[in-house]
Amino acid sequence: MEKVQDYQESEVEVKKDIQVLLVDDHQVVRDGINHMLELEEGISVAGEATDAESALSLAEMLSPDIILMDIKMPGVDGIELTRLVKQKKPSCNVIMLTLYDQYLTQAMEAGAKGYLLKDIKREELGDAIRQVYGGHIVTSDGIKSKIQFEHEDRLVTKAENGLDGMVEEIQLVLPPPIEANQLMRLSGRVEESLQSRVMQMVGAWQEGTVMTIVLNKATPKAQLLKAFGDIPEIETIGEQPLTDTVSPKLLKKAEAMPKLQNRTRKTLFVTLEKN
Repeated sequence: MEKVQDYQESEVEVKKDIQVLLVDDHQVVRDGINHMLELEEGISVAGEATDAESALSLAEMLSPDIILMDIKMPGVDGIELTRLVKQKKPSCNVIMLTLYDQYLTQAMEAGAKGYLLKDIKREELGDAIRQVYGGHIVTSDGIKSKIQFEHEDRLVTKAENGLDGMVEEIQLVLPPPIEANQLMRLSGRVEESLQSRVMQMVGAWQEGTVMTIVLNKATPKAQLLKAFGDIPEIETIGEQPLTDTVSPKLLKKAEAMPKLQNRTRKTLFVTLEKN
């Protein structure tokens, strides 16, 4: 089943709103979220879906800015559905809205940009949607202590297993100009060569791009540098800016990007071969 709401507003007005797709198999939950978002200026519910099939169909049809998604649903669950959405519509940002706090890591690794509990207040939900729309990662306050505990546990595990110095997350800084088709080719090569997943890309053609890459397992830096060196699109790679086209603004943007689950991150500076 699927439902697309009719709009009376003009096309110009619709474009001003953040378009949200609701994915939850419970009608009462969808009605409650709908009511909450009706009171939030600049946010509109574009449609509703009850399962994976209708969600993928509506995501393709509507290209929403944000998908608010439940985790526990019949058939394909919200985490696997998030992976499917990010494969088919990378521009759609997924926020998990759930009763459960134990699936945070799986959801983020699947591509979610937010993880919220269903007891969230209206103002907090609206603010979270705006933050994710603006490129940030958000989680409910109620699970921040859990994140901190997991982080401390990860540090202990690393020390016990001698993993210090290994890299779990890579941040590629690419100076301008860089075109969308170059980024798409590079992201595909990176995911294939490094057995990884591109989590986030921010920036613009004229100011450069920052690409965040999550590795499936901790990897030595030397091994990563070799793997990047074998990618045909990459001309040069290093641990310091290689040209004067890396602006302070781009560097600040890289520094501001949050780490996923406080992973060990390495920033690398890359220039691509010219088309």
